Amino acid sequence: MKSGRLTQEERANRIRELLGFIFIFRYATRKQLDMFIKSTIGLSFPHRIIEASLSEGYIRHYYKPLCKCNIYYLTVAGKVLLYDYEAFIEYYKFERRHTGLNTFDHHNLLVEIFFLLKKHLEIKKWVSEWVLRVDRKRWEKLPDGQITLPSGLRIALEAETGYKDYSAWKDVIYRYRHDIERNTRYHAVLVIAVSQPYLEGIIIRLFNFAPEFCGKRFIFTDLEMLKTGECFYQNEVRTLQEAVSLLDKEPKGNEKGI
Repeated sequence: MKSGRLTQEERANRIRELLGFIFIFRYATRKQLDMFIKSTIGLSFPHRIIEASLSEGYIRHYYKPLCKCNIYYLTVAGKVLLYDYEAFIEYYKFERRHTGLNTFDHHNLLVEIFFLLKKHLEIKKWVSEWVLRVDRKRWEKLPDGQITLPSGLRIALEAETGYKDYSAWKDVIYRYRHDIERNTRYHAVLVIAVSQPYLEGIIIRLFNFAPEFCGKRFIFTDLEMLKTGECFYQNEVRTLQEAVSLLDKEPKGNEKGI
């Protein structure tokens, strides 16, 4: 990790990278900013970039008592700095309602998944649900995010924290069969469950509905498996890299995704 003095250009690039991370998830906690700077930017002393971003007016923060942490979000100046780098920056908007207790827990899970996936896969682009929702109907069901890999594969992310009944999973199958086989919005779905028992229940339900489709187009994992880069794909436990390699051999069809 770097610990010396940065040039002005390096400093500006690091600030932009940090703002890009906040943009993806709308906001971040101090712990999440520290982790991003250390793991992705590669600096040993995160506070320097964070304090510079605050002092130059690119980000603001406020304390959320229920969560016992500071919430950091982009300012207008921060949006301007990202204007040439994020296609959907004009749609960025932060409101305190985005940090409600349920949404806050789900947000933290997605950020954890972000860091775990980046340890095992080279991710070219990460798009969150709020960006996918731009110009889409309010009632339309969308994934929790989408990753694009260097090969061009677009994988929808489903972070599962609560119980879904059979009818809800039928809807999931119908929606993704349409999105994958007909308009090729995505090439596959990565389902991440919070625990192994919950993951096993999801796999049983989905394979009861559409075993062939789920076997080819759904990758399953839970947080513990994700820590070691493992998943369940094509009826076997594999590494994520192996699953992606096999998936890349599946027909892709027309390209219509973000």
